[in-house]
Amino acid sequence: MPELLAMIAPTTNAYTRLIPGFWAPTEATWGIDNRTCALRAIGGGAKSQRVEFRVAAADANPYLALAAAIGSGLWGLEQSLEPTAPVRGNAYDQSHPKRLSLPRGLGEAAERLQRSKAARNLFGDAFVEHFAASRDWEERQSRRAVTDWQLQRYFEII
Repeated sequence: MPELLAMIAPTTNAYTRLIPGFWAPTEATWGIDNRTCALRAIGGGAKSQRVEFRVAAADANPYLALAAAIGSGLWGLEQSLEPTAPVRGNAYDQSHPKRLSLPRGLGEAAERLQRSKAARNLFGDAFVEHFAASRDWEERQSRRAVTDWQLQRYFEII
């Protein structure tokens, strides 16, 4: 999940909600009916169980987000990866292995995608190179913008 986050959260705006306390995950964790985790397993009967994928941004391409979600699941199965223990309680108040930390911004997400063996295996080198470069470009363009908040906050002191 951390390596494919650029596909799931593809804009700089997507990272403004991935902070502790905003009911969006900051690590690739899972828990049972836990809204502070990236994956929320929701119990029920034999016919009504589901997993809620809480990372995807509203501005994500649904096809890419779904491909990343399914692809990462398949990768885990193929590599015989075992899930971590489920998080109980507030995931923000607990420490998790560094490898589970989600990128804090689009630039970091693009870099992690670029270096990802899993992404290259699942989607091919050409896609990874192009998409990571497009997300890196997007992040650089966003740094050139001056926001209303910046103008209001700093105009008088400049």
